[in-house]
Amino acid sequence: MGSVRRPILRPIKRGHGREQVRILSFGTYPIRRPIHGGQRRVSNIAAYYKTAGHEFRYASVYMPNAYGADTVTEDDLPYGSPGGMFSEIPFIDDLGSGVFASQNVEPLEHFRAIAGDFKPDVVHLEQPFMWPLVEKMKALGDLDGVAIVYSSHNHEAPLKRAILEGAGVSREKTDRAVSAIETVERNLVQAADLIVAVSAIEADYYRDLKPRAPVLTIRNGTDRPGRLKKPDGGGELPQGEYLVFVGSAYPPNISGFTKFVLGDSLYGLPPRKLISVCGGAADGIFASIDYLPHASSYGDRVHFFARPSDEELHWIQNGAKGSLLPIASGGGSNLKTAEALCSGKWLIATPTALRSFEDFEHEKGVIVASTPKQFRDAMLDVIYAPPLSLTKTELAKRHGLYWDNLLKCSDLIAEVDKAVKRANAGLKS
Repeated sequence: MGSVRRPILRPIKRGHGREQVRILSFGTYPIRRPIHGGQRRVSNIAAYYKTAGHEFRYASVYMPNAYGADTVTEDDLPYGSPGGMFSEIPFIDDLGSGVFASQNVEPLEHFRAIAGDFKPDVVHLEQPFMWPLVEKMKALGDLDGVAIVYSSHNHEAPLKRAILEGAGVSREKTDRAVSAIETVERNLVQAADLIVAVSAIEADYYRDLKPRAPVLTIRNGTDRPGRLKKPDGGGELPQGEYLVFVGSAYPPNISGFTKFVLGDSLYGLPPRKLISVCGGAADGIFASIDYLPHASSYGDRVHFFARPSDEELHWIQNGAKGSLLPIASGGGSNLKTAEALCSGKWLIATPTALRSFEDFEHEKGVIVASTPKQFRDAMLDVIYAPPLSLTKTELAKRHGLYWDNLLKCSDLIAEVDKAVKRANAGLKS
């Protein structure tokens, strides 16, 4: 496929004087059926763009062992390891995705063909990992005059270090992987026409890298609850009395739960199903050394729902007394925090879980626990407390975290429009 040279942008006029732009987004997972937090963020941003009259197209390099054929589109490609450190070091397939797509003929031509067909005005990167592909396409002239929007989910380098060190990966391999991520993040920040961070802390980090673009902060939100469906085993939960934890198989979710909830044992809790563990983290928690040796007794206190549907999860959350957010590491902005706050119920959270939600720290019903003892004491306090009652004003503040409300107040569309103008000004010069 030859170079796709672009003319200077002439956007299509839409209503109210707004110009329609074509936004091509790249990521490391499909969004056809959004389940985990990253997928939900991208899907809601896509809906926001479309509601504003923009065109949006998404393509990814995905892990074939994690996503079935019914969850991907023809624009998504399965990952293949580029070899080298990507075959030697675990947990860096996300970093390898952009390298795979940029260094192999078939995936490179696949994504170039998408760009040639769609003719984007904006490339919107979710996380930094597909930057090597975009950088390659820019060098080939496929993206002349195209604005680059970097939508960051985390400051990835320290997060990856924590994951690799927690998994026992050698210092040499960890340093090599982290250095590669730091390079990708730094290069993308300095090349972007707009940077979107999820917390003030991370926005400050990006500003310290001296980008040429403005930095916008948009924390994560949550979907409005839909239909309810009672899951198998739901009858074991005492309605209005139990606490719910929701998390993917992401390692910090498992380690946080075992540290803050299980670390000093659950024998202080009444032998009733007062904890509901939902999502991919369930398998890792059950198999952990903090749970499995006590499974026969802990089974009286904990109920696992490893793969609930959205409707089943909504049923579980609707019947809960409160939520647990025992997150001990990681960055970014936790979608589960927004979800728990919007529920209008009690919330026990670590300071890390409240990153970018600090304005809720002193709200009624929010308990911040910095140590495992504080966390478990708070669990007992909530279990024996009356149900949380909020005023309309207090509930309205929490409901500001629904994705539609959050994005409507974000200025993202206006900032993307400005980024397009800056990119065109650069092309003309």
